[in-house]
Amino acid sequence: MFLSQVAKLAEEFRAFRDLVIGMLGLQRRQIGECSWQLDDIETRSRRNALIIQGITEAPSEDCTNVALGVINTKLGLNVTKESTKVCHRLGQANTDHHMPFLVRFTSMDARMSVWRAKTGFRGSKIAVKEFLRKTRQSVFGTARQHFGMQSCWTQEGRIFVKAPDGSRHKLTSLDELNPLLSKYATAQGCSVGKRFPESVGDNLKET
Repeated sequence: MFLSQVAKLAEEFRAFRDLVIGMLGLQRRQIGECSWQLDDIETRSRRNALIIQGITEAPSEDCTNVALGVINTKLGLNVTKESTKVCHRLGQANTDHHMPFLVRFTSMDARMSVWRAKTGFRGSKIAVKEFLRKTRQSVFGTARQHFGMQSCWTQEGRIFVKAPDGSRHKLTSLDELNPLLSKYATAQGCSVGKRFPESVGDNLKET
């Protein structure tokens, strides 16, 4: 009698445990899906924005005039003030480097004209980057550390990696990058199974 009761309790406990584990797994999947959707929405809201680094700061500067002056002069464009919605410096003043500009354009066409012409900054200290979310910037930084700067790039918030075998991969998260880090573990002399923390990469915040 006693043994049968113990066996029944053990069976009920196993059923309860399996139910709890299943519910926790469902919650994790739902949280992951919500996080992905929020990340996608925020990334879409940044599609018309670009980060411009390396422009010298000046006291009482007009950010829009300074940024557009550099863009039009160096890249041979004719981007007007009417093509921009917001233009200001990001971060806090630092004697080690100039604060980057955040430029939000009024249209994707205006933004893409600058993005396509950004190679005109080669050989200078100025660079154009996409305004990635912190999580995606972290993934991008990790990918560049592993595969090299020339093998990683971004396009409209998506991260692209060219593997040593020539294959190309599109990704947006560390979960998508980790299998590549394992498969191509020696791309830049990294050890097998090595993972980089999500804090890697730039941490630019809009102020």
